Amino acid sequence: MKSLFSLTIAMIAIVVLSSTCIFAQAGYYVVTNNDPSSSPNSATIFQLKNKSLDIVNILQTGGNGGGGGDFALPRVILNKTGSTQCLFIGDAGTSDIAAFQLPGLTKAGNYKDPKGNSSGFGYSMGLAARGSLLFAAYGVTANIGVFEIGAACKLTLLGTYNAATSVAGLRVTPDGKTLVVGYGYGENLVDSFSVSSKGVLTENGPYPGLNGPAGVDITSDGKYAVFGDATGGTTQIEIYPINSNGTLGTETSFGGDGSLGAGQDSSSVWINPNEEFLYVANNLSKQVTSLGFSENPLSLYYAGITTLNDTGEIISIGGLTTASPSGNGGAIYVAEFSSPNGLVGLLQINPDGSTTEVPGSPFNDGESSALLSLAAYPPRSF
Repeated sequence: MKSLFSLTIAMIAIVVLSSTCIFAQAGYYVVTNNDPSSSPNSATIFQLKNKSLDIVNILQTGGNGGGGGDFALPRVILNKTGSTQCLFIGDAGTSDIAAFQLPGLTKAGNYKDPKGNSSGFGYSMGLAARGSLLFAAYGVTANIGVFEIGAACKLTLLGTYNAATSVAGLRVTPDGKTLVVGYGYGENLVDSFSVSSKGVLTENGPYPGLNGPAGVDITSDGKYAVFGDATGGTTQIEIYPINSNGTLGTETSFGGDGSLGAGQDSSSVWINPNEEFLYVANNLSKQVTSLGFSENPLSLYYAGITTLNDTGEIISIGGLTTASPSGNGGAIYVAEFSSPNGLVGLLQINPDGSTTEVPGSPFNDGESSALLSLAAYPPRSF
């Protein structure tokens, strides 16, 4: 496979702030949820070109941002239902979901769950989706709304379900049958919900965790849930088997003793497309840790750590994702909560799985300092 950065993409110039068919063009993109404090929210769309990120659109959501909250929550996601591709952005300040259909970025609307958060500053709101269902986790009311994704990405609320406490991270298995959540710092709990074909949630837990399991990723075969721990200490990862009935098996813990590197706090995690490596956002030390990963036997090993550029501007970092949906992923995008504007870090993935930040990184989102979540297009398949 050619290096992601060796590809030359001929693109038509696209005017910033226009709603053209950006995603109809060949190439790699990253979308941020800018999440400003109690003011109109937006999503910045960057195109990856020649080891650089260029802004091609700033999309207004029609709702307000929340300005922060749990770092591990995905706040912007891409989903495909049949032939329909959708972009969903959480507006935490107004507790709604802005829905857009790709490739034209046609807006379907803003959708609310009346049992979700009331409007306000600092409210967390996380999203996950698989197939025709979208799940919204509300931080203040500690519940989960289930929406059906319909034609043109329109949403219909199917039901609202209580969680054990405020959700800090969530992900759906590739078969769409299990929703897995982490409850984050101070809770030491994880949970799973079986999902019926009609979107009904049945809670299977909660289950005890060791040290604040928060952000979660799931392997492509749906057999393991991998949690990053919001410990405040060195990188710690907890891995739970996912049973066929949606329950979680006995946890295996790695790290927490410096064996997975010196990065501080590890609440956001991402498995690369070929599942050879796990990438960890060390939220407090402003670093990205690379870990070798294997399911058989279940194991992790330290592969390297990258201290991000411009640490003087960075307050903390949030989610991360690989740029390419195949191979080793090519590069890593990192959401940087920074002042005065949010930044997106761009790290090249080396053959040994370690990363190197590219010259010129990070890249300014042009909008808000409260950037904690981003999503790559084309998305990974699992």
